[in-house]
Amino acid sequence: AILAQTERSSNPIPTSVLMGAMLGSLARSVYAVGLLGNMLWTTALMNVVHLAPMSKAWKEGVCLVLTQLAWRIALLFAPWMSVQGDDDYAEQWGLVLSLMDEYDSEDVREGKPRRPLFVLANHTSFFDTVLGVAKLPVQVLWRCRTYMAGHLFSFPILSTIGKSVGHFPVYFASDEDGVFKVDAKKMEPVEKRVDNHLQGGGWLCFFPEGQVNKSPEKIMPFRFGGMRKALEYDARIVQLVFRGNEQVWPRKCQVGGFPGKVRYSMRPIALDGARAFVQIARAEGAKEEVDMPDHAILAKRAQQLMQEQYDALAEDKQGALSKLHGKLQKDNKKD
Repeated sequence: AILAQTERSSNPIPTSVLMGAMLGSLARSVYAVGLLGNMLWTTALMNVVHLAPMSKAWKEGVCLVLTQLAWRIALLFAPWMSVQGDDDYAEQWGLVLSLMDEYDSEDVREGKPRRPLFVLANHTSFFDTVLGVAKLPVQVLWRCRTYMAGHLFSFPILSTIGKSVGHFPVYFASDEDGVFKVDAKKMEPVEKRVDNHLQGGGWLCFFPEGQVNKSPEKIMPFRFGGMRKALEYDARIVQLVFRGNEQVWPRKCQVGGFPGKVRYSMRPIALDGARAFVQIARAEGAKEEVDMPDHAILAKRAQQLMQEQYDALAEDKQGALSKLHGKLQKDNKKD
């Protein structure tokens, strides 16, 4: 496009810009080849895994780890994509996993169903999925499943991955851009699968905005379906936030790999559960929330926290949301 513009324009584009565009295209091509190659051997191994004498859960877990390995290798050989997590990223996950182990043991001792962990992430690019899978701890990835648009299950490689790891298709009633009403009849058996997964000790990871955000700087309102599910299971909630993914993999591009800098962080926002989170929010007595249902309050507050987390990545305010989470936890103990 830049070369074509140069030919049409009387003012030639600087050589440095042309060289940058060429290097960017070369970088993208190298990443695309590496990503495709890794996904091909991964899907081939997945077919072998599903022939092995293992439980369905184990087969799906192994396939998830294979996917993570493939996408980590692709990133390793694309150093021009600078991917950097918060300094306390591993520490935050260590805290969450330690607490989840304690909570699970306590629930088992008391004969209660284990409450799931929900991982909410912002959505600006397909790279959100690639980077999220690559950077999640294996213990989290193993138990997590997500929703995928139903049409993605018709793509040769993605369909193999989606089916092999046990992800859930979402069937929309319309193909119109921006219309997200689901086909209720088709979704009934899917939601039963989701419930079976959660009741069996599984966790859920999804994009609460419900679509790719065209304006990444502003987190979109969260859709209520996921919030209702979180309250139904009193899920413990963390948020995984990315900044810069749309630069290395633009929203409308079939494949990414452009040079750029990406940052990401994870913050727990409701480790005591979604219901306790809403209870604390209601105790603050915000007038605009008095008549709001619980799922709307959860959606509003979680969106606000995700926005703060996103902004903190730009401002290099390490630990800002950790302090906020600490305040929420302290208030919850008081209640």
